[in-house]
Amino acid sequence: MMNKMQRSNRLLLILGLIFSLVGCVSFAPHATYYMGTTSFQYFTSYHAYMTEINGEGIGGGFGGGMNTSPVKIGSQVITWGETNSKKKHVAKNQVILTKEQLKRKKYLAVHIYPDETVEITISNNWPMPTEKGLSLLGQLRQ
Repeated sequence: MMNKMQRSNRLLLILGLIFSLVGCVSFAPHATYYMGTTSFQYFTSYHAYMTEINGEGIGGGFGGGMNTSPVKIGSQVITWGETNSKKKHVAKNQVILTKEQLKRKKYLAVHIYPDETVEITISNNWPMPTEKGLSLLGQLRQ
């Protein structure tokens, strides 16, 4: 038979092990970082809205709108809608983020291209349009 002190010590040991395991999980491959997020679109056929990364809304308006969003390490699912229809788009390419890319960074921007591919840029400074995107917009305006 265990006395009251032994039961208490055993309970504390079990709780300590559980919290240790939970602590390790937060550093696992699926760790989450909270970052300022925004999006840029480089086409004029419609306006993208409700841009999401893994189901979490991000800002838009060519980098003018910003949200704080959870960003997980690993494969990203990028979706967005059209303002002139109910069509929902899913990025055709796969973007994978690593811990090294996200560590100590403040901002993440999703860049949506006319062929429905996306690019993600990560920085400590306010996100800017990509050269590729600006080139595409320049071609569209000619």
